[in-house]
Amino acid sequence: MKEIRLSCEVITPLFMGGANMEPEIRTQSINGVVRWWFRTLGGSKEEEKRLFGWTGEKSNKGMVKFCIIRKDNIDRYLKTYEKQFNQGGYVLQTGLNYIAFSLDQRFKKEHNKPKRQYLDVGYSFDLKIILSSFLEKDEIKKFLGALWCAFYLGNFGSRARRGFGSIMVREISGDFDNFISFAPKGNIKGWLTSNYEKIRGLFEKPKENNEKSKENNIEIYIFEKLDKDIINEWIKEVQKERNGKYLARNYNPQGVNPAFGRLVGLYNWRDLLDLMGFTLMAYRSYLDPDYTNAKAIIQGRPNNNIIERAIFGLPLNFHFSSIKQGNNRGTVFPVKGGEKLRRASPLIFKVIKNGNSLYGLIVFIKESFLPDDIDLKFVIKTKNNQDNLQNQKEAKKQQNQEKMIDLQKPDYSLIEDYLNSLKNKNIIWRLI
Repeated sequence: MKEIRLSCEVITPLFMGGANMEPEIRTQSINGVVRWWFRTLGGSKEEEKRLFGWTGEKSNKGMVKFCIIRKDNIDRYLKTYEKQFNQGGYVLQTGLNYIAFSLDQRFKKEHNKPKRQYLDVGYSFDLKIILSSFLEKDEIKKFLGALWCAFYLGNFGSRARRGFGSIMVREISGDFDNFISFAPKGNIKGWLTSNYEKIRGLFEKPKENNEKSKENNIEIYIFEKLDKDIINEWIKEVQKERNGKYLARNYNPQGVNPAFGRLVGLYNWRDLLDLMGFTLMAYRSYLDPDYTNAKAIIQGRPNNNIIERAIFGLPLNFHFSSIKQGNNRGTVFPVKGGEKLRRASPLIFKVIKNGNSLYGLIVFIKESFLPDDIDLKFVIKTKNNQDNLQNQKEAKKQQNQEKMIDLQKPDYSLIEDYLNSLKNKNIIWRLI
């Protein structure tokens, strides 16, 4: 057997835990993320089963085992997440609040609603990985490639697609082929590109003429240090002709960084996630035709059953305060056999630490958005006049009824437009 030991450090709040939601480092969660990256990179089902195991009637353990062998005292790093509120006690319209909406469910500071606990930045632990002696050299290299992507392109725990749960490897040791670097150093763009290209090469499938396939389903972008005025110029351009009471139109950083003013200094995780979150919020805010189409569907007068924003991840909620009578809410779900499902966002916000500097990435995973056997539905809870119902049981049954309207499945053009608009203003730069 071979062993690899990683010394790890949390660099954005980590919301990882079991069924009771109490924060802890879970090897099952780490294993699941690495396995997902192995599959996303192009590993075969047979390789995946051999490395990670499988369940079912003929279940079998994998040839890779994760163990936590040292960790900081959780109590020292245990915190409760809280949104940012204005002086009136209402939620501020910030990028950070936008991407962390489910971690603190209050809309007013005085509300008594659930707030998630997390492991704070700086929490460290040591991870030991045991590799079976039956694994081939190429299998181990592919596993290491997936492990690298899990730490440097992905995140762990809740809200992982929105930048929370970023963990870095401070040090790695053990008996393995050190063909990639796990500790960031030097020019971060070159470091990321060099390592990813080596990993990509491991998973490229040969064509019939024995030439390697150049297909790549992953795009990687990095945020640059920016003038905040440029960000607000970008907002004006993408929001041209949009109107709305809550339109996210003004990027005004709320962080503690003294450099805020003309320059946006990306020096802490709050700054980075606030910036990334605000670009997403501003781009999606009152976006048409979605705004018009969703409102028309809720009011029972659908004219175009497409919600392009669904491509950013599901479920997707709509709430129209301008609708004063009747139902004013609806949710877009993927649905299979009547069961409402979820679909993770194809975009991953990622924070990387190199020395004392932090960098923000957007990772775009271009896979099939929804399989053919899964439909896209706009779900509306029906409201009835309770006075006309004969008993409470019937009233409850009627109240829980839902109406499902078929929607067209969107393509990736909206995400591509979001990324291209940022790239054209030099807000992001494409690495891969």
